[in-house]
Amino acid sequence: MSYEGILFEKKDGIAIITLNSPDKLNAISIKMRESLMLASDEISKDDSIKVAILTGAGRGFCAGADLGELMSMAPVEPTVYDRLQGPPRPAFFKVEKPVIAAINGACVGAGLSLALTCDIRIASDKAKMGSAFIKLGATPDNGMTYWLPKIIGIANALEFLLTGKIVMGAEAKQIGLVNQVVPAEELMKVSMEMAAQIAQYPVLGLALTKRLVYRSMLGDAARQMDFENWAGGITMQSQANKDAMNAFGDKKPAPPK
Repeated sequence: MSYEGILFEKKDGIAIITLNSPDKLNAISIKMRESLMLASDEISKDDSIKVAILTGAGRGFCAGADLGELMSMAPVEPTVYDRLQGPPRPAFFKVEKPVIAAINGACVGAGLSLALTCDIRIASDKAKMGSAFIKLGATPDNGMTYWLPKIIGIANALEFLLTGKIVMGAEAKQIGLVNQVVPAEELMKVSMEMAAQIAQYPVLGLALTKRLVYRSMLGDAARQMDFENWAGGITMQSQANKDAMNAFGDKKPAPPK
């Protein structure tokens, strides 16, 4: 499949998506957004992919939306349907496999929203993260107001959004915005090591575990246990589960499925 604005590669069960507009700090253009959504679909539907890594080319992760492109577009009066639907947004929480954001540099505005929809965030010690919306007299979008309070708490999220503050790696780790902070030169090595650790496990179990965790945010404990039982019934019927159970009993590594 051909992609514009991103690089897409697969290696040993790991998909690596690289935002590839380094001269603009990987600001998200319309073409890049479309490519990200296509890549998301490919990751979800390709059972040879167990886990994905999202990163940026050059010195930035993603500087947000491509404002130059937006400002150059001729105004179009949307229909009522278009107003209600809004534009499609790349959101990696919808991907059926775990996604790691390897944040190598500036990660602001819509770029931060994109990172928040990933499941695990590993940041370079040179990474800078923030919400630029308030500085533009705008409000956050791309799901930021949903994910940020859940990840760092309501008070931290409001401070973050209302002041437009920028946080570096250490503070980002302290407030729970990222899982790890590593030296810049080790970012992809550490991210690949975590991806490889995840990729050794059966793809069905990975996908359903991710779905279970996000489903837990929507309901109460009783409903969540019902959903766990549903997912458990699916995995217990799979050949991958039987192989893993046998390997566990024999104290041998399970063959990945």
